[in-house]
Amino acid sequence: MNHTRTCTEQWITPLRPVLPDLTDRHIARLARLEADLTEILAATPQAGAPASVRLLAVRRRLAERVRTDHSSGNNTRETKAMAEALAGFVCGFHDLDLRDAVGPGHGRMILRHGTEQVRRRWRVRLTGGDLVGIAATERHGGSRLQEITTRASVRPGGGWWINGEKCWVSRLTESAAFVVFFKNPDDKITAAVVEARAPGLERGPVAPSGLGGWDWGTLALTDVQVSEDDLLGGNGGGLAVFRQHFAAFRPLVAATALGTAAGAHTQVAATLTARAATGLLPRLRDTTLVTLGRTHAEINAALLSAIAAARLTASTSPHADLWSREVKAHAVDTAHRALQELPLLVGAGGFRADSALSKARADIGGLLYADGIHDSLLRSAGRTLTSPPPAEIPRLRSAEDAENPRHTAAA
Repeated sequence: MNHTRTCTEQWITPLRPVLPDLTDRHIARLARLEADLTEILAATPQAGAPASVRLLAVRRRLAERVRTDHSSGNNTRETKAMAEALAGFVCGFHDLDLRDAVGPGHGRMILRHGTEQVRRRWRVRLTGGDLVGIAATERHGGSRLQEITTRASVRPGGGWWINGEKCWVSRLTESAAFVVFFKNPDDKITAAVVEARAPGLERGPVAPSGLGGWDWGTLALTDVQVSEDDLLGGNGGGLAVFRQHFAAFRPLVAATALGTAAGAHTQVAATLTARAATGLLPRLRDTTLVTLGRTHAEINAALLSAIAAARLTASTSPHADLWSREVKAHAVDTAHRALQELPLLVGAGGFRADSALSKARADIGGLLYADGIHDSLLRSAGRTLTSPPPAEIPRLRSAEDAENPRHTAAA
C-alpha cells in the first residue's frame, strides 16, 4: 500500500508515552526497517516470478541488512519482545504477506528447544534468511493437537520413521525445514525438525482465497527418518513446545494483522482527505468520521494489548498463554472488522480485485482460521478463567533460559 505518512511516525511514535522503554533508538530502527522494506520492495521484480519467490528474496535481503546493522543497546527480553511485535506491525502495515519478512518465525521453536548443536546450526541459517514451516494441523483441525494421527515407529537402524499427513501447511515449498508434530511409539506428542529435502515428503499445493503469499497445502510423510538429535524439547515434549511457541507467536500475528488494518486506515483516510481537498467530496459525512475515529481507537487499543501479551510471554509470566490466546482472537477480529468497514468509505474502488484494500481484506480473513480458530481460542480462555487456579502456576521455560540463568533466577 502507498501511504502519505509512514507507519512509524503515524502509529508507533504516539505510543511512546505509554511505552517508556520505547527509546529513540527503537524508533530509529523501526523507521529504518520501514525504509528498507520500501526500498527492497521497489527493487524486487513483481512480474513473472511467484509471490513466494519475491517474498523469500525480500526476507533474505532484509536479513543481510540486519547482519550489517551494528546498533547496540542492552535490551531486556521484554523490550526485545515489544520491538519484535512493533516490527511485525510495520511489516503488516505494508502487506500482510510480509509477516515472515523479519524474525525467526516458526524457527523460534528450534532456537528455544533444540539441542545445542541444532540451535547453533539453525541460528546461522535463520540469520541468513532461511524459513521454517510448521506441520501440526491435520484433517480434524489444528487446535486439538492431542488427537493427531501422524505417528512414529521404531527404525531398525536407529531413530524413528514418521508416517502421516499434515494439512493447511503454510510456507509449503519455501521452507528450509519443517517442525513436525507426531506421536512417538509411547503415544506421546513429540516435535522434530525435518529438512525440507528429506526423502518421504510429498507436497500437495492448494490455492487459498487469502494469505496467498506463501505456498499452502498438504504435506504427506512416508517413512520420514528422524533421530534423537532432531527432537525439540526431548522425547514426548511436543505439547510443551507447541504451547510455549504459540504463546509467543500469537501476539506477533496479532500485531502484524493490526498493522494491515492500520495500513488500510491510513490509505482510506488519505484518499478521503484528498477528495475533500479537491472538492470531489463537498464534505465528509459524520458517519465516515465516526468510523475513522472508532477504528483508529480500536486498532491502537488492540495493539497495546498485543504488546502486553508479547511482554508477558517474554517475562515467562504464568498468564502469558491466556493472554496470547485472547489477544490473537481479539486483534484479528478487530482488524477484520476494520477491513469490512473501511473500504466502504472509499466506494467501489475499494472492492476492485486489484485493490490493496481487497487483498488486505482477504488476507485478514485467512487469519480468522490460521494459528487458532477464534471460537476455540476464546473458549479455552473462558475455561481457564472459570477453573480453580492451581496451587502454583508453572512458568514457561526453554533452552534460552538454561543459557541465561540470570534471567531465569529473576523470573
